[in-house]
Amino acid sequence: MNDSSENVAAISGAAPLREQWRWWLAAVCVVVLGFGLRVAYYHGGYGHPDETITTEVVGQMRRSGDWDTNWAKAVNLSTDLRYDQYNFSSHLSATFWFYRFVKVVPGTLAWRSEDAGFWVYRFFSVVLATLTVWQALRLGERVGGRVLAIGAGVLVAVSVQLVQDAHYARPEAFVTMLTMAVVGCCWPREKMSLWAVAGGSLAVGLLVACKVSMLLLVWMPLVPSLAGRRVATVRDRVLSLALVPLGIVGGFAVGAPGAIANPAAFVNGVEFLVNQYGGLHPPHSHLDGRTVADMLAAYYVVTLGWPVLACAGLGVGVLAWCRRWGELVVLAGPVLLFAGYFSTRGVFFERNLSHVLPLFLILAAMGAVVGVEVVGGWLRRRFIAVATLSAVALLLPSLVLTLSLLRTEFSGEGSKLHMAFEADLKAKHPGVAWKEVSLLNDGPLAELAERFKATPAPVLLRITDFNDEWNAYNLTLFAARFEAVLVADYPGTFARVPVCTLHTYHSPHDRYFLVTRSK
Repeated sequence: MNDSSENVAAISGAAPLREQWRWWLAAVCVVVLGFGLRVAYYHGGYGHPDETITTEVVGQMRRSGDWDTNWAKAVNLSTDLRYDQYNFSSHLSATFWFYRFVKVVPGTLAWRSEDAGFWVYRFFSVVLATLTVWQALRLGERVGGRVLAIGAGVLVAVSVQLVQDAHYARPEAFVTMLTMAVVGCCWPREKMSLWAVAGGSLAVGLLVACKVSMLLLVWMPLVPSLAGRRVATVRDRVLSLALVPLGIVGGFAVGAPGAIANPAAFVNGVEFLVNQYGGLHPPHSHLDGRTVADMLAAYYVVTLGWPVLACAGLGVGVLAWCRRWGELVVLAGPVLLFAGYFSTRGVFFERNLSHVLPLFLILAAMGAVVGVEVVGGWLRRRFIAVATLSAVALLLPSLVLTLSLLRTEFSGEGSKLHMAFEADLKAKHPGVAWKEVSLLNDGPLAELAERFKATPAPVLLRITDFNDEWNAYNLTLFAARFEAVLVADYPGTFARVPVCTLHTYHSPHDRYFLVTRSK
């Protein structure tokens, strides 16, 4: 009898242990998946025009010993960027200190010395973006348990937008990681934590020191202060409220100390951004200058898919139905604020929403879990089939784009295919002049007309299109003004994706015309 009782106890104790190991194994697999997709081809020859900012500013900090992140001090930065400003300051400082950390790691000399440390800067984004996958797992577990956590982690791991961000020496991965840290610190608790308030406030300050638009998150550290149901004393609540501005200012001072000493330079950088997003920015704007809410929506319909969007809406509904108001505020609040704000601008860059995308995907995972449980409950014998089909529907749109981005563009294979395509096209038209344009305005059309006034010789014209309105409009003008035959079409890797940086930085749609004369 005693032996039997001991065996039952041993089996009972082993079951939770197995569950724990399964959870950790699954979580590690998700993080490894995220890391694999982010580190793949990060050493590739693709580029981003803004990576020179990190390269030159951090390089100047390393060479001079001056830790000031003012872009004006980066003597090798191009003149259009080299002026007083502190945009990206906390990211630039963090990249500098990451490089200093790598310097003390044995065996890294060759790696960190290659291309003046550029690959270290890029790898920093890989590390931060992988950490975001882990943060999504932990937040997902808080929201709805381990199944939801795995779902949220996988959605974040395969997201084409987040994978794209991880491959640049730019601040998006840094800002996304810090935003997730803010949400983690500001998560509503039964008992208020002064440490959570302080940590969330400090992280918000660091975010503002990187991008001024992060001021939209200054309210977040108030959540743990006001939502805690069991507060020890009135003194603690007052102290927590005082910590918020102190922490934000402290975080900003740590992230942009030069801006504290030179506020005019900081304001100068803010004014530059206001002007950039206040005017037209082809191809990332509408031709008539209206707001870009429809461009934003179209991008996410294609890159996430309707199932993810619907599940996110369901997730919001579930939190509201269950009256989990605090969690709804910290998850959906930032998404609505940033999506709402950037929908009212005249310029659309998807990167401006990268930092809230993991929160949106956590909501989608919650909606998916609830949906599968309900539908699977109706179809008890087909629960596994329902779960499998749901996973495919949720993951497929992002995964297809992510794999195409990695295997074709970041690998360099797409560039090789494109060059071979053009070489073959030129060989079919020997002796014909070659010209490359993008019709973001009608200037190239005027130049082409002047050319035909000077010489009647035909020209093989490549028109680079970003699936944007500007090229679409000017293509109609081109057809009306010139005798031209479409001789080849190269739709690129992302033909079905609306205008975004996948086109402008990697794989646009190229059309090739044999133009013989003006009409």
